[in-house]
Amino acid sequence: MHKENQVTLLGINTVFLVTAALLITLGYYLQAKNIYVGLLITELVIIPLPAFMYIRWKGISAKEAFRFNGISLSTLWKCVLITLCVYPVGLFLNLLGNLVLDMLGEPLPLPVPVAESGREYIKNILVIAFAAGVGEELFFRGFLLKGYEWLGARKAVIASAILFGIFHFNIQNFIGPAFLGIVFAVMAIKTGSVAAPVVGHFINNAVSVTFMFIAGMMADTAVQGVESNLTAGVLASGVAFWGILALAGGAAALRLFRGLESRHLDVVPGKTYITDFIPVMITVAVFVVICASQLVLIMG
Repeated sequence: MHKENQVTLLGINTVFLVTAALLITLGYYLQAKNIYVGLLITELVIIPLPAFMYIRWKGISAKEAFRFNGISLSTLWKCVLITLCVYPVGLFLNLLGNLVLDMLGEPLPLPVPVAESGREYIKNILVIAFAAGVGEELFFRGFLLKGYEWLGARKAVIASAILFGIFHFNIQNFIGPAFLGIVFAVMAIKTGSVAAPVVGHFINNAVSVTFMFIAGMMADTAVQGVESNLTAGVLASGVAFWGILALAGGAAALRLFRGLESRHLDVVPGKTYITDFIPVMITVAVFVVICASQLVLIMG
């Protein structure tokens, strides 16, 4: 993307800021009106559209910008297995963070609908798993990661993962997404295709949706309500259980990653300036303010 300086890091970060602003304004407004329609528009329009508009303005092919490359079924299957293996790791990290927050007060329910019927479960699979997997991966592991490769592969993976965590604008749901951002970024770079993280993201969210649905069916109250009343002791037990699974899953995922086909990243790290990151600084400032307000609510 940078061979002819068609794209700048400042431009990519500006698109990130614009997308984040649209998410917490228009996206949240639409979700408040109708959670499913709002989420669908957010994931398939609000999140990827600014990136598509930017690359069109710069005259860059969508295939290059979003990694629309082929991938073998065997490689895709390995990415599915990797996602299943790292799922306990992401959950463990989020539980660990929530355990700390639980010591400060009463955690807030996550703004994700929990299915209470088979019909709602299908909606959640389509919207929370499929739509989110497509929209968010096109933006983060396609557009944003591709642009950040200007810094080098490792820095690109870490930076894009942190921005992915920030993009959730939720103090209780930052660590897990940031970790998954690393996993999906490595998938994208090693396979050279956005299809790998799209499928991985779908599998991860589908597993979460399924777990919440089963838990909801087994309880008289929705999972979100249950989560808000968990004691520190119950959370600690959950952290210990998922911590053991995380160690085993993480080890298995590392072995699978080594077996992935790897493509050479033909990018020479370039020079950056502090002004390139002003849009990110603004977004981080907004994130801190939102998290601070959420912390106040938690502490009651």
